[in-house]
Amino acid sequence: MAKNTTTGRRLRADGTSAVVAADVAIHRGYGDHVRAALDELIKSGKQFTADDVRARIPEDVAPHSANVLPAIIGGYAAAHRIVSVGMTRPARPSRRYSRNLVWVRGDAA
Repeated sequence: MAKNTTTGRRLRADGTSAVVAADVAIHRGYGDHVRAALDELIKSGKQFTADDVRARIPEDVAPHSANVLPAIIGGYAAAHRIVSVGMTRPARPSRRYSRNLVWVRGDAA
C-alpha cells in the first residue's frame, strides 16, 4: 500500500505525535495507562470502546490534553493493532452527540 502523504494526513500525524510526545513530560504518564488498558483489552479479544479504556485508568491520573486518548487509539488503529467494527453512543453525557467507535484486536496485535 502506498504511503499517503497528503497535507491533511501529514498535519494530523504531526498533531498526534505532538500530543503524545507532550504526555511523556516528567509529571505526566496518562499515556502509559492508556496503552496498558488498550493492551489488556486487545488481549481479551473482546470488543471495546474508548469508554472501556477510560474506565481502566486510575481516577487520580489526568491527561494534559483531551486528545491523548484519541491520539493513542488512532496510533494503534494506524498500526493495525485494533480495527473499528462499528459505532455506539458514548457513556459520558458530555459526549452524547459524538461518535464512539467500537474496536477489536487487529491483525498486527
